[in-house]
Amino acid sequence: AGVRVINIHHGTPLNPFINYPFDPAALKRLRAYVREWHKKGVKVKIYYTLRELTNHVTEIQALRSLGHEVLAPGPGGGYPWLREHLVRDYLPRWYHHFRDGTVCAALGITGESRWYNYYVESIAWLLKNVEIDGLYLDDVSYDRRILKRVRRVMARIRPGCLIDLHSNTAFSRGPATQYTEFFPYLDKLWFGESFPYDRMSPDQWLVQCSGIPFGLMGDMLQGGGNPWLGMVFGMTARLPWTERVDPKKVWKVWDDFGIAKARMIGWWEKDCPARAENEEVKVTAYVRKGRTLLALGNWARKEVETRLRLDWKALGLDPDRAVLYAPEIQGFQPQASFRPGDPIPVPPHKGWLLYVGPKP
Repeated sequence: AGVRVINIHHGTPLNPFINYPFDPAALKRLRAYVREWHKKGVKVKIYYTLRELTNHVTEIQALRSLGHEVLAPGPGGGYPWLREHLVRDYLPRWYHHFRDGTVCAALGITGESRWYNYYVESIAWLLKNVEIDGLYLDDVSYDRRILKRVRRVMARIRPGCLIDLHSNTAFSRGPATQYTEFFPYLDKLWFGESFPYDRMSPDQWLVQCSGIPFGLMGDMLQGGGNPWLGMVFGMTARLPWTERVDPKKVWKVWDDFGIAKARMIGWWEKDCPARAENEEVKVTAYVRKGRTLLALGNWARKEVETRLRLDWKALGLDPDRAVLYAPEIQGFQPQASFRPGDPIPVPPHKGWLLYVGPKP
């Protein structure tokens, strides 16, 4: 399928309890899982952040004795275990039922506390003993200083670790604004929950979603995103968030083309060697020696036809021998071929992936 990184979410047999991946039985399974996928050249990251904390944390009564330093105050209630053991003055969140009858009940925690030190040291333990390859963060409650500490620990113990950050429009008015100070220490963004992809302007895609202005890449989420507009920014959905187009089909085109060896030049760059005559259509060029892959996206609410203005010298191609060829991608586009200068029909909020060069 082209998968190179796996995220282990909480609420799963390998990482059952939210923000506390230390259940002994689950740890044993997780160690075996990580080692198996390492043999296949695949990295394994885990969901582990700070915002909520499971009732399964071994230190829960010790944390309770600290008043509100770690566990946030609240109205109480929630899952019966919390009512029976904590009684009052706590902040209940959701709870998750497992098939064996186990329940993980989440509690809200406060901001800065000594639990941050536990968090950083526990990540070091996981890197050494489980050999995880990084973290998937879901709207964190800590600041830049803690993320810097985490990154230092990763660099010291397991160089090459990855950190990606997910956020949505419910937690903040704008995730890119809220988390800008985190960006130097991240590898990828997953800003997309509740994002109205088909109503966002190209500028919103670029700045609020893609991560590109900050040297990061991004993925789409809500409803699988918009696979056509997303390709203008090098973005696909993740598995299994694939309601519109299975990203494996697009990944195959990436691999067949060798996109990792290409230079990405987007419509926002002054030297982009491909432009659409229709301003509603944006074009990004993935340029390799002797061959280019173009991603076209139509932000108009109606189908348009547009010609492309190509800088053949910058592409290193001969226009007399080149064609614009669309490979068939199931659910994404039919096979098609265009000559340089031909009008290209682009449906509303959709687009094309076109090879430019000798017909494959």
